[in-house]
This record gives sequence, C-alpha cells and structure tokens, in this order.
Amino acid sequence: MPPGAWHMTESVWGDSQRVRLTTGQPSLVSDPVYIRSIHAIAFLPESEGVLLVENKDRSFSFPGGRVEGGETLEQALHREVWEESRARLTPHLYPFAVTRIEFLNCAPGRILRVHPTFLSWVMGTVAELTDEPHHDPADTVIGRHILSYDEAMYRLGALEQVVLSVALRLRTENG
Repeated sequence: MPPGAWHMTESVWGDSQRVRLTTGQPSLVSDPVYIRSIHAIAFLPESEGVLLVENKDRSFSFPGGRVEGGETLEQALHREVWEESRARLTPHLYPFAVTRIEFLNCAPGRILRVHPTFLSWVMGTVAELTDEPHHDPADTVIGRHILSYDEAMYRLGALEQVVLSVALRLRTENG
C-alpha cells in the first residue's frame, strides 16, 4: 500500500467498471483539482449519533456526492448534504481522509476525463435537521437516519466502516 494508506480494495461498479479504492490520509491527493466527490461524516452535537443516508439498494452511506460545475468542495458538500438528508452542517469542517479511485478497465460508454480521481472525506457537525422531504436529483437516496456509532458500523460497508473508525478516533483525540 502507498504511504499514508489505511485501506485498499478492488470492486466492480455497475455491470463492468472495475475499480481499485485506496483510502488514507489527505496527502494521497497530488492535486486537489482531482477531487471529484466529497462526503461528510456528520456527527450530532451532544450525542453519540451520526448522520447516514439510505440508498435504493438498502445500503447505507454518508451524505455527499459529486462536485458540479464551478463549485468549491465546500459548496458541493453543503449542497449534497442538503439534497440527500435535508441537513445543514456547521461551518467547521475537517478534511481527514481521501479515497483514490483507479479505474482498472474502461467500461463501454465510459469516458475517463481525469484518472485517477479522488473522493474527499470530511468530518463535521450537524447544525440543523429539517422535516422537509429530501430531493436527491441523482435519485439514489431514499431517506436519512441518525444512528448510534455501533448501529452505523453494522449498517455501513467495509470502506465506510474504516472511515468512520478513523473519524471517531480523531474526534475523541481532538475533543
């Protein structure tokens, strides 16, 4: 594994897109322009809860998604968290990890403009939750959940479990 990496796995996205995912310290990114997606590990203030979204396939993940147009990473994060979970985060965000996404084959019909790309993981605190129905333009999220850390670990996939473990450790160390 590269220096600073915590977790590496290979997977298939969709029907045929093979990928290698290497997750670790933000120093894995050579240039922030290659960050194409951003996700929030959003903790609830004064509780042992974390914000997750449930996807159509019944999997759970952290809210976030792709950076669009001329958005900054922070603008994209706030937009995605709002769209998927109708939550707002406090302004104090802490980028603590990235996942390097390497496409191992070119799936039919896929154009790889930037290779590799990166997903940024950011820790934050939920400032507001509304009861307004969510509207996910990507049409993949079906709802939000506030779960205990143990329940979140049970519901998340292996990569997200690693990311949550690191976030919890950093949160404990930094108060």
